[in-house]
Amino acid sequence: MVQVITIIELSLAAAGLFLLVILSSSFFGAYISEISLWFSWAPITNIIVAIPFIIRFAQEPQPNIDLILLIISSLAFLAIFLRIIIPFLQVRKTNFEFGEAMKSALGDDYLDKINPSINSRFYKEVKFKLIRYFRGNQLRKLKQRVITEESITYRSLKDGDLKLHVNYPKREGIFPVIVFVHGGGWVFGSKDEKSNIAVSMMLANLGYCVFNIDYRLTRLEPFAKKGEHPHDHPTIREMVSDVRSAIIFAKGNASKYKGNSDEFFLFGRSAGAHLALLTAFSCDEEFFKLEGIQCSTTDVKITGVIAFYPITDLNEFYNLYGLRPVRLAIEKTTGGTLKEKEELYKLFSPISYVTKERANNIPPIFMAAGKKDKIVNVKQSEELFEKLKEHNLTSVFLELPWANHIFDFIMYGPGGQLVYEYLTQFLVWTLSMKKKEDEVKR
Repeated sequence: MVQVITIIELSLAAAGLFLLVILSSSFFGAYISEISLWFSWAPITNIIVAIPFIIRFAQEPQPNIDLILLIISSLAFLAIFLRIIIPFLQVRKTNFEFGEAMKSALGDDYLDKINPSINSRFYKEVKFKLIRYFRGNQLRKLKQRVITEESITYRSLKDGDLKLHVNYPKREGIFPVIVFVHGGGWVFGSKDEKSNIAVSMMLANLGYCVFNIDYRLTRLEPFAKKGEHPHDHPTIREMVSDVRSAIIFAKGNASKYKGNSDEFFLFGRSAGAHLALLTAFSCDEEFFKLEGIQCSTTDVKITGVIAFYPITDLNEFYNLYGLRPVRLAIEKTTGGTLKEKEELYKLFSPISYVTKERANNIPPIFMAAGKKDKIVNVKQSEELFEKLKEHNLTSVFLELPWANHIFDFIMYGPGGQLVYEYLTQFLVWTLSMKKKEDEVKR
């Protein structure tokens, strides 16, 4: 008869394998790889518990099914443990590769070119620190160093106002501006989500004036709650219009919050990254003026764009998914199926704007994505990066070998630490190059 301890060990091993091997590699396991070290004690504990029973059963004269099953469960726990620590085993090699990617894009001596007069802080040496992983984002400390102005209206529409939060440093100075655009598949998401607030405050603490915005979201039945989306089925065109309005508002009001409107970045994640790229790439398109937003390249002049795991080609993204809810979200935000609205799918794809004629209007780009992203395939970033390089446009792409979607929601996980620290270098380098260009023009 199988012992109780054997049944418990096998059950726990099966559950662990499901969560960390199957689930973490699926659509639903978005950031399990980033938090898994917190649970590394569990498989080790189970192996330790099993060892004395394995020794006892091994000493019995007759072959014992418990011995075989306990060995199998212990091997399963060992596999789980190894799966858990993969990011932490790869982080050093990945850090080296990221450093080489930065040098390839910005120059071997890019850190030496950083202007010391820039008021924003950056990490001179990027290194994953385990203590920061366990310590977390420390929002309480950030709140002591950052001023927050909440729920400021930046655009009034007939069916409701669009609002934003502003985070900026308490210390004295004039700081570059970042407009932060949340993700959520054009259907979900909010400036008020804890992760979006944490990113905004972290950047403000480093020396940026951050406008964390809401924008119109489309309603996807039956997932949307009544009253959750006051606006009537906006498409990507309206969302880009909202981002443009936020840019114009931020540029016009930056000085109230210690911001410098001439040093201006867009930062988005997932669908927000798509909107940030599309806004920056397409500002001279007549199509986007249909809502009465009369903008020019001067009005929305962008110093740089940060795009984490972005959608860059809607045609390809639509064809990738057979899941009806995902396709329905794309159809709602474009106004129809790919067959019905093929021209709009192209207009709404940032990659279609990377051409020889438009190259001069595309600012430096910083992208990051996970190789195991199950929501937005990493090819979306890879293909845009290759096209930017074809046109000799400044662009950095950091690809995390272990990461799934929204890996940086655990901001101080192995992926979050590396990517955000290199991002601080990209930001100050881009600002330094802009200052140098401005001096030459004078």
